[in-house]
Amino acid sequence: FGLLPVWGWFRNFRTYKLALPGLNSSAVGLVVAACFGMAIKVWKISPFPSATVVIGMITFSAVHLYKQQAPLTIAGGGILGIIAWAVGVF
Repeated sequence: FGLLPVWGWFRNFRTYKLALPGLNSSAVGLVVAACFGMAIKVWKISPFPSATVVIGMITFSAVHLYKQQAPLTIAGGGILGIIAWAVGVF
């Protein structure tokens, strides 16, 4: 928010324009690394790791590919987790 008042002036700098692709790619790399780190931690602590990965893939696909609403998909993933726990899927 501190840069917002001078954003129009700042974005005309040549150095900024040259650095922007690198800044974007480093931000994407950090997000991907965080996602993988979180997935590995969940895999290690989950009582049923295989089902956890499948539920994660299903919910990601529902939101990303089929454009379902995220809150409903998260609730559906929770329900799938409860079902996997009740059935004893390991």
